[in-house]
Amino acid sequence: MHSARTEPTARRVRTLAGVFQRLNVRFVLALAAVALVALLVSGIALTQVLPNYFLDQAQRRLETASLATAVVAQNQLERMAEQNLNSVLVPELRNTRIFAPVAQVAANTLAQGTVEIFYDDGTLAAHAEPDAEHISQLRAAGLAPDLEAGSVEHPQTLSVASGVSFRMHFRVSNIYTNRAATLQRVTGTLIGAGLAALFVSLLLGVVAARRLTGPLARLRRASSRFAQGDLEERAPPFDIIEVDELSQQFNLMADQLSESVRLLQADRDRLREFVADVSHELRTPIAALRTFTELLREGNPDDAQRREFLDRSTEQINRLEWMSTNLLDLSRIDAGIFPLDMRSGDLRDPVRSTVEAHAEIAEQRGIGLVSQVPTSPVMLRFDRERIVQLLSNLVGNALKFTPRGGEVIVALRDGTESPTLQVRDSGPGIPQAELPHVFDRFFRGTNVGDARASGSGLGLSIARSIVEMHGGSISVASELGRGSTFTITLPRTAEGS
Repeated sequence: MHSARTEPTARRVRTLAGVFQRLNVRFVLALAAVALVALLVSGIALTQVLPNYFLDQAQRRLETASLATAVVAQNQLERMAEQNLNSVLVPELRNTRIFAPVAQVAANTLAQGTVEIFYDDGTLAAHAEPDAEHISQLRAAGLAPDLEAGSVEHPQTLSVASGVSFRMHFRVSNIYTNRAATLQRVTGTLIGAGLAALFVSLLLGVVAARRLTGPLARLRRASSRFAQGDLEERAPPFDIIEVDELSQQFNLMADQLSESVRLLQADRDRLREFVADVSHELRTPIAALRTFTELLREGNPDDAQRREFLDRSTEQINRLEWMSTNLLDLSRIDAGIFPLDMRSGDLRDPVRSTVEAHAEIAEQRGIGLVSQVPTSPVMLRFDRERIVQLLSNLVGNALKFTPRGGEVIVALRDGTESPTLQVRDSGPGIPQAELPHVFDRFFRGTNVGDARASGSGLGLSIARSIVEMHGGSISVASELGRGSTFTITLPRTAEGS
């Protein structure tokens, strides 16, 4: 008996499920869902954007009303000065009744809210709110006190012809606005438009679903094969314009997805290589530090050996610090918190500082390192520390790849519209096929030897980010066997920013 009762129920459930599995029903429901999602997105956007806009307008009104109240107070004092009433302006004879009319006028007309006037020592000179008549008019116009707008206080020094002056503070708050009423009307309009759009979408969905069943089935088969991993699968053309456009969009999506997969695979390979390189780079200094520590702890070295161990340990620690700094800079760039301390200065200063910092390394490697700067200052607004970091990355790379007896030149040219920095070396150069990728993260080129092994592939990427944050551009030109030239252009428009 129990089985006989549950069988009709199960059959009705299967029938209902079969209805929802029909393509035309799904199409209608999909259009309805799209309309609902669009309604939801529009509602979220409007409810977030409009309140902020109206709140900004209310705060602007607060500022304007505060400034206007100060102007009215000044005019009132000037009129009193013409009537030989300056004695009331002497600090010990100040009277709050002087500013009461000003505050009331401002509360009724200028601010349409609460107005408070304070002396510079914090003593209240006047306090006023819109009177009953004005409040009735404001409420009749659909306005209400806007508590979210807060308050604005404007300090102003008031003076009269006699030379007496003192500082006052004008505060405006609780202004009347129509923000709530406007938002309510917009919400009602949005709901009505959304319901109308939903009805139209359902109607059009019923009509279109009857014509799209066959073509959409073919498109569904193509998408199914694409979803199963056949990234070369594309939808065929259709006679129905709407379906054909959908087919074209599907093919475009497939192309973009295929390209994205290819890029992700390339990024994954570069990331694996980077992780391997970082692991290798970390292993070397860690092993060296461990060895030096064990020798110092277990052996009995003399002062010369101890000094040598400490010097080598310091080198390895500096190497670890360099790697951690680059990784930290990269993470800050990705997070958008790479700070700039923009100040006006002479661009020759970071050039000379960078050359001086690398002079000893260049001398040890037998490489000539020179700077070429104008005789007169090259003024620009820039972050000195970041420009030094940028030049240090470029000069460090140039010294790393330049052989003994070569030369590295850091040149500064002062152009009319923008200064130009160049770092030139006489190293082996960069293959033409690799030039478009030298600023990519984790890219280290095909150079072999210690120079490539000691890099992490982050320095040039960080350099490009620093240049772009200054609104400039960086490029590279190179020829095998004749060295490389990195050119940086920093716009002079940044000087006034």
